[in-house]
Amino acid sequence: MENPESIASCTRCGAVVPGGTQGCQRLFQEILALEYSETAYGAIHLLSVDAYALRHCEDHRPRSNAIYLIHLCMLLEHNATPRLGWNPDWFANQIENDQEILFLEPPEDCGEITVADVRGLSTPEEHAERVHHWVGSVWAAWDEYHEWARQWLR
Repeated sequence: MENPESIASCTRCGAVVPGGTQGCQRLFQEILALEYSETAYGAIHLLSVDAYALRHCEDHRPRSNAIYLIHLCMLLEHNATPRLGWNPDWFANQIENDQEILFLEPPEDCGEITVADVRGLSTPEEHAERVHHWVGSVWAAWDEYHEWARQWLR
């Protein structure tokens, strides 16, 4: 068992944080709490969720990588709103009914930016800017599936 005080790498994303993998999850929970508690921070909430999920893709069901990637494509390329509480009904219904969603094998490198790079920022603007960098890094890492995600959304 990891010592929560020792600095270690997250076995999923490589973030070097106190507590390693468990510490990485705690950092994400802190970010979620911030985004849920303050509207200005919650304005980019869905981007944070998709970025974290695609950096920790081993923690999800086989179809989840595809769902998070499609969702991220919708947010980035179709200007869907990333604010807390938004998700169109059609998207959830289509995902639930689409039995042909692929298992997307994660890339070897899921991006350079981790949740550790997003913590501790002093303003909602800084937080949003850093989350956008994180998302850009993750999106670029999954580039072999971009066209597939675009086709699914069509």
